Order: sequence, then C-alpha cells, then structure tokens
Amino acid sequence: MKKYIVLIALFVTTILNAAGFEGFKMQKPKFLSPQEAFKVKAIPTDRGLKVDIKLGDKIHIYKNRLKVKIISPIQKELPLNLPKGKIITGEEAYEGNLTILIPKDKINVDGNYKVEVDLSGCSDAGICYAPQQFKFDIKAPKSSNGFFTKIKKLAQSGNSNDIAKALQKESLIFILTLFFIVGLLLALTPCILPMVPILSSILLQQAGASGNISRAKSFSISLVYVISMALMYAIIGVIAGLFNFDLQANANNLWVIVPISLIFIALALSLFGYFELALPSSLQTKLNKISDSKRGSGYLGVAIMGAISSLIVGACTAPVISGAIIFISATGDATLGGLALFVMGIGAGVPLLLIGLGAKNLVPKPGGWMENVSKFFGFLMLLMALYVARGVISPTLFMLIFAAILAGMSLYFGAFDRPKGFVGILKVANFFILIYAILIFIGAINGAKSIFDPLSPFKGGKVTTQTVKEEKAKSYTLNELLQEIKNAKKPVVVDIGKENCAACTELATITFPNPKVKEAMKRFKFIKLDITKYTDDDRAIMKYFNIFGAPNILFFNSKGEPLKDKFQQGFVKPERMVEILNSIK
Repeated sequence: MKKYIVLIALFVTTILNAAGFEGFKMQKPKFLSPQEAFKVKAIPTDRGLKVDIKLGDKIHIYKNRLKVKIISPIQKELPLNLPKGKIITGEEAYEGNLTILIPKDKINVDGNYKVEVDLSGCSDAGICYAPQQFKFDIKAPKSSNGFFTKIKKLAQSGNSNDIAKALQKESLIFILTLFFIVGLLLALTPCILPMVPILSSILLQQAGASGNISRAKSFSISLVYVISMALMYAIIGVIAGLFNFDLQANANNLWVIVPISLIFIALALSLFGYFELALPSSLQTKLNKISDSKRGSGYLGVAIMGAISSLIVGACTAPVISGAIIFISATGDATLGGLALFVMGIGAGVPLLLIGLGAKNLVPKPGGWMENVSKFFGFLMLLMALYVARGVISPTLFMLIFAAILAGMSLYFGAFDRPKGFVGILKVANFFILIYAILIFIGAINGAKSIFDPLSPFKGGKVTTQTVKEEKAKSYTLNELLQEIKNAKKPVVVDIGKENCAACTELATITFPNPKVKEAMKRFKFIKLDITKYTDDDRAIMKYFNIFGAPNILFFNSKGEPLKDKFQQGFVKPERMVEILNSIK
C-alpha cells in the first residue's frame, strides 16, 4: 500500500512542477558574490579623484565603514564629503550607486599614487559580507592647465613652498617666465609704485634748469636704476639662501624701517626746496668722473638709489624671495635662484623703463609746472615714509599723519580755488581729497583703524573696533605648539607675527576682523605666535615648517596635519582668507 502512495505522490509532484508550480520546491536563497555585490572604480580627474561605487540588487554599505586611503607613496586617509544616507539596521547606509569626489587639494600628492577603498556591506536577504578592499594605481592626469595658466597660478601664490617646488621641478624657461610675470604683478602693488616718483625725481634732477633730457639719456638712467634694483634682489636672495638666513625676521625692525623712512623724508624736504640733497662736492666730482655724468652723482648715484629702493619693497616680494631662499638652501643652486630673482626685478622695473622712454614728454619745462611736479613728488615721498613706518606706529597715529599729509597736499594745490578748464578738474579733485582727509581724521579720533574704512566707528550706531577677538600672542617651543595643535581636535590657524611688522598689523586690523573671516574662523582654533625676540625655539619652529619671517599663516586640519599647500606668507586679503578657511575640513 505504501508503495502505491509514494508512486502517486511522485506522479503528482512531477505534474505540478511541469505545470510551473516552482513553489513546491524547497528553494535556497541566492546570494550575490562579492564581485557582483560591490563594483568600485577610482578615476583621476583634473580636479582630484572620483570614486564610483555600484551596489548590486538589495545590497547596502555602511557610511561609517566607508574609507578611502592613499597607501603609497605616503599613507593618508582622505576626508570624504558624503551625503546623508538611509537608516538600515540602526546605521546610516547607502544603496544603489554612490559617487564620491575628492578635491585635489585634499590629496596633495605629486605624481602617481596608490589608493585603497575600504567598505563593509550586507544583503537584505540576510548575509553580511566580509570587509572589502579595492586597490587602484592612480596615474596623475596630464594637467589641462596650459603653460601660462600654471604660471599665473604660481605668480599669484602666497605660498613660498610652491615657488620653491617650481624652481626644483620646472624648466629654466618656465622658471624665468614665472619670475618675470611675478615681477610685472609686483609692479602694480603699492610697494612698487612709489619707485615711480623716486625715478622721476632723479630724471628731474638730470634734466636740470633747462628741463631738457634726451630719450636715450632718460632710458639709460632708468635701465641703470632697474638693473641695480634687480641685482640687489638677486644678491639678497643668494646670500640669505646660502647662509640659511631668515631675511624677513631680520628686516622688519626699527633699525631698518626708521632709516628708510628718514631717507624718504629727506627726499621730500629736498623736493620742497628746503635744501639740495647732494654729496660733498669733492666726492661728487670723483663720482662725476667715474660715471661720466654731467650732473649729480650720475649713473653710480642712480645705481645706489636703485639698490636702496629694492630694500624698501622687501615685504611685497616676501613669498617669492622666500621661495627662492628655500630652494637655494635646499639645493645649493645659487645660480638658478639668483637668476630667477634678477629676472623678477627686471619685470618689476618694466613700468620704470617705460617712464624712461617717455621722459622727454613727462619732464616739465622750467617754470611753475616743474615746481608743482616737484612738490607733488615731495608729498608722495612723505606718504611713502609713512607707509614704510606703518608697522612701528599705532593705526590711529598712522591715520592722523596720513590725513595731515593729504590735507596739506590738497590745500597747497588750491582745493578752494575757482576751477577753470583742465586745471579746474584737478582743483575739484583736490577738494574731494581734502574731504577724504577730514573723514580720515574724524574716523581716527573716534577709533577707526583703517584709512579705507574711516567711518567704521559710526556703522551700526555704535563704536566698533577693527581688532579681531584678541588671542594674546605667545611664545612656544616646537613641541608645545605641535601638542596644542594636536589637542585642538578641530582645524587650527597659526598666525606667526612680530612687533614692528607692517603686514602683521594689516592682518590684525584688516583681515582677521573682517565679518566674513570671523564667521569662517568660528570652527577653528586660533593660535598667535610671537617671534619678535626670535629665540632658538622660534628658529626651531620656522625650520620645522620650512618658512621664513613674519607674517606667516599656517593651516592644519582637524587631525593636526599641516596643510602646507595652503600656508600663506605676507598680507592676505579677507576674500582670500575666507576662501582658504572654507576649503579646510
């Protein structure tokens, strides 16, 4: 009987299966293999690295277990900007496809590198896979930036290390072109422009009472001035590089700033006609013979003035000169470093050479015009003396003196005279300059700190100040500084400054107090390091980070890792500071 029951059961099952009733079979669930469940690609792009993750059907991976690491030539976990996930079994997870974009500045590796993607995931069908690792050899993409795009980026860089790397890696043509363009950009800065009246006053003296000077003569004078300026850059850079001398730390002090300011005041008084600034007649006669000049100290005197002028603009050229110094210190290649700085000086002097070419038309004929031009240059010399001394006087005193010079210039050139013709337009301009001087004076006595925003004390209905939330400047040993950065557990900004440093004052009164900068700084720890005394501890810190002088602004991520590609030297505009701060996670 049992035999017949079994046969009947087999017959019925066969009929049902043939009819498509698969459910009568005991099916084992089908799980995807790891290769089917997780498909990962890492693709280099011009902007960084793109990681594409494609997950199989009913597969999910967990957010907090997703890591992307560089494993060669350095070991570094990359920060990921991941979207919000879906909560699965109590954890944030992703399904479907996921694309991760990692910016180039977060990778910060030159050339090829190896990357590893780690992830852990499960199937909704009830299995969790072992942690998965995917390794990729990443070849650095050929930069889409052209020759001049790369030069422009470096020329605008405030990072000395970028300049040093360019000197080590790029071709001679690229390096010389880069430094020439940097020089041209420097020619547009406030530090270089005052050289125009210096050279013009020299040309005026050479023209003499007749006011006549040939184009060849004026150009040759300008050329000597520019070449001597460029040679001084090269000499300073080479000496500082070979002896590993911190130029900035030793240049922005009273013993340098005060004499240079006094030189400009003396030049101003000479142009105002109070005395004739000249060498003793016996020495002047010898110099005339040496330089074959008809007036003054001739070409030798022009060369001396050009060399002195190059020292005045040291603060503006700090990132470039420091980059060259780092390169020379590291490689000992003084020839390339010096040549690059010489070319930079020539680039900075291009506007001065153009003045020399057009001096025949620029130099006024004897009479009232010549006297007025001399007086105008005199006022510019006073402003330059004040600009050089801005780091050793208070912002209030700076504003008061600035207002006095502007008011004096405006009144001298007839701010209240009746305007007539083209000269009348200048008279109107003088009147507005006087109004501006008055606003600066009012702002200064009410607490304003910047000539560019003299009415800041009256904004918002209450007196405000330009000073950032004062973190008192301190001195640190290298270990103390590194430990404080590490213990912060959040991004860190280190402001390295010193007394009698003009750019440091500008950072403290213009950049850090800016509302947008203050907002961006809320998630950072701010450390002020004072290197005025330039102790052995200060030297150790500067050597460790491979930087020179003050100001230097160092940036660190939340793990305490230095972001050397973001380090800045010299004054940083508020907009640039906000851009850097927002790029740091």
